[in-house]
Amino acid sequence: MNKLYFGDNLEILREMPDERVHLICTDPPFNSGRDYNTFLGDSLAQKKAFTDTWTWDTAAQDARADIEQRAFSSDTYKALDTCLKGYDLVLQNAVSGNKGAMRAYLAFMGPRLAEMHRVLTSDGSIYLHCDPTASHYLKGIMDAIWDQQNHGKNEYFKNEIVWHYYNVASTSKKFYGRKHDIILFYSAGQTWTFNGDQMREPYAENSNWVKASDSYGDARYKPHPDGKRMHDVWRIPTINNMAKERLGYPTQKPRALYERMIKASSNEGDIVLDPFCGCGTTIDAAHTLNRQWMGIDITILALDPMRQRLADRHGLEPSVDYQIEGYPTNMQEVQKLLKEGDKRKYHDFSNWAVTRLGLRPTKDVGDGGLDGVGHVTLWNPQQLKETNARILAEVKTGKPTITQVRAFCRVMDKNNAEVGIFITLEPVTAKMRQEAQDMGTFEHNNKTYPRLQFWQLDDAYFENPDIINTVVRLPDAWRIRPTQKSERHFEDRQMQLLRG
Repeated sequence: MNKLYFGDNLEILREMPDERVHLICTDPPFNSGRDYNTFLGDSLAQKKAFTDTWTWDTAAQDARADIEQRAFSSDTYKALDTCLKGYDLVLQNAVSGNKGAMRAYLAFMGPRLAEMHRVLTSDGSIYLHCDPTASHYLKGIMDAIWDQQNHGKNEYFKNEIVWHYYNVASTSKKFYGRKHDIILFYSAGQTWTFNGDQMREPYAENSNWVKASDSYGDARYKPHPDGKRMHDVWRIPTINNMAKERLGYPTQKPRALYERMIKASSNEGDIVLDPFCGCGTTIDAAHTLNRQWMGIDITILALDPMRQRLADRHGLEPSVDYQIEGYPTNMQEVQKLLKEGDKRKYHDFSNWAVTRLGLRPTKDVGDGGLDGVGHVTLWNPQQLKETNARILAEVKTGKPTITQVRAFCRVMDKNNAEVGIFITLEPVTAKMRQEAQDMGTFEHNNKTYPRLQFWQLDDAYFENPDIINTVVRLPDAWRIRPTQKSERHFEDRQMQLLRG
């Protein structure tokens, strides 16, 4: 059952059967308007820009048209369409600025929430993590979808939980410091799992508060030995930069936050889904608590720290302990990913391939004849200063041609690239290798590196990814390093034998 999907979560959710999962815990984009720049792992090469900005564009308009079309045959989408049309009036049908961005964001989130509602079991629940920028809009959409047949009262909304991350500095001279996110808790039906007695907090000691036994004025009331029932304000610190849990992922949330949701609203063996699973905090928490899990993410670079996290924390191996779809783990899966001739899947694979080299994927169109780009800062001992080197990559899934290689050489020269890497699935010819020799070399610290290099992806790479550092010759500063490791949660067999 445990499975990771790479791709658009809307498409993947729509392929899932009804009432498939018991609990959804997810942390989608917030429409915060922020750009997150981070280094994933400890390789400077893996720099990636994460953006949480939205634009009312063709994609947003197409999403709204699709919702309106589905509304003719689906009560859920009819409720969603009605809600979004109401928001159009609130947001003045804006196509630019903050209001236009919010309309685009809601066109993105609306159908995904509709599909999440469909895949929940009748006694399931959802925790939607958001922030005050959009939480009230999202609550309106969830009210419309979850209570589409109930005009009397909103009985599926359970809590607006405040996550108070008290350890973050937040000061402003113009407004109060912002130190919380919102988590919306809804049930799918009129009965739902809630392990309230497992969610108790110890009573405060030596406090000036009124004791629980006195607070109700009822002599029959006695404090519970495990503490008071949990309220809807959760004081859980964020992950500081020195924490062992920290993976370097820009929007990573503390595991304790998601363990609390999963423990409260599911039982061992239940299926937990995160459609925006990022670096895998929900997945990690679910496995820790002996739940089954499914995760979806569209960001290729997110799956590397997630896969490493599952290996480090739980000793899990892909294709052995869990499945990965849309993300190749062997050459057979590469061929399967590409055989349909789907242009989007080609770009997915191309993006995956260049990130194996630690390069940043380019956009799918208008990429100037290259698929990946990266920069590395090199120390020049002769000139006693740092210099920036530019590295480019191009991916060809069919039989490579000399014309393609020469075109890539021109792109390298046009972009003043020190090194270019031509990635293929099939062998290159002697003429192509001669073209590489004619491109000359790049020198650093008295070492020379070929300017044009070839990497033919094969089974040897999947068996030992470190082989890439021998196939592709780059300065040590660009050496492709493993993802930052997580603190181990399991005991391997060897340690058990030693202790036994």
